[in-house]
Amino acid sequence: MIRNVKESTLRRKEKMFTFKLDESKIKLLLSILESTKKENNKELKELELIFKEPNANEEIVEKFILKYKYDKYTQDSQSIMLNNRIYSVKYEKEKMAEFASIEDFIPCYRNFIANMDKYNDASVFKEKEFYIDKLNNFKKSIKNLGILMKEDNPNEYDEYRVFTYFYLPIKNLLDDNFINLFINVLDDYNKNINDELVYIYRH
Repeated sequence: MIRNVKESTLRRKEKMFTFKLDESKIKLLLSILESTKKENNKELKELELIFKEPNANEEIVEKFILKYKYDKYTQDSQSIMLNNRIYSVKYEKEKMAEFASIEDFIPCYRNFIANMDKYNDASVFKEKEFYIDKLNNFKKSIKNLGILMKEDNPNEYDEYRVFTYFYLPIKNLLDDNFINLFINVLDDYNKNINDELVYIYRH
C-alpha cells in the first residue's frame, strides 16, 4: 500500500536533495521505472526499492540492506551499520528462505566465564553470577525476538571473541521496532563485558 506522502534522499555529487511525492507522482515514477529497460543500473534499482512495496523475500532483504547500508554509494551492498557497528548481511535463498543472516564477532562469554577466576583480584570484575545471568538473558532475548543464533568456533587469535550468525526473520526486517530491540540486545551484551576485556588485553 503506497502512503500518501513519501520521502527519499538521493545524493548527487556530494550534495543532498530531499523531496516529497504525493501518491499520483509515486505511481508515475514507478511506471517510468518499470518501463525503463536498463540492465544492471544500480541507481534505478535503488529508486525502485525505495518506492516499491516488496512482495518477495529477496526484495525485502534488498530493501533492508539499502535502508541500513554502511555506505549506500559504494559497491559493497552487503555491509550495513546498526548503531555505529558494521555487520555483514547474507541471504541464502535455498537454505534460509525465511531468514537473513547478520554476522559479527561478539564477546565469547562462555570462555570469559571459564577463565575469569585468574583475574579475580582485579576490581574491574564482577561476581561470576553476573556474567552468567547476562549470557542467559542475552540468549533468552534473542530467542524471544524469533532470532536464531549460531556461534562459530572461538577465534584462534582471540579466545574471548566468537564469530556469530544471527538469523533474523525476513517478515520483521523492515520493522523499526524489531530492529531497535535487536540493536539494544546486542549493545547490552557487548558493553557489559567491555571494561573486563580491555583489562585482559592489557595484562
